[in-house]
Amino acid sequence: MPRPPAQPLRLRNLLKESPSLAALLPVAERLRELNRRLERAIGPQIARNCKVAALQGDTVIVYCGSGAAAARLRAQSASVLRALALPGQTLADLKIKVRADWAAPVRADKPGMGREALAAWEALETQVHDDALKAAVARLIRHQRG
Repeated sequence: MPRPPAQPLRLRNLLKESPSLAALLPVAERLRELNRRLERAIGPQIARNCKVAALQGDTVIVYCGSGAAAARLRAQSASVLRALALPGQTLADLKIKVRADWAAPVRADKPGMGREALAAWEALETQVHDDALKAAVARLIRHQRG
């Protein structure tokens, strides 16, 4: 059985190791900060469908996964530009493009297990003698009781 790595490999560390990729780190950090600011400005529901894709000079380019999200963002463009700007920086324009492939997928609510099924798992838990399997069944039951 292979041993796990001593420390998890982080994208930041990977980028720092390669000089050509290291140049991307400040850009990636800036885009991440712009997306955080965007979410605070427009709320998480709309931000799920809108992502800052680029900053070109004083223009912010945002891709939206739906026309409704794009329309809402256009309506709030002045306040969004103010929210995205860092202290001492002014952003002049917000370009909004609709790209359906940029939308976050909607997670469907999954129904939980029924009472009878949960009771069957609880009965199984008392009959299992393998410790690993017993722990897995216990986790499943805890998750379903949630």
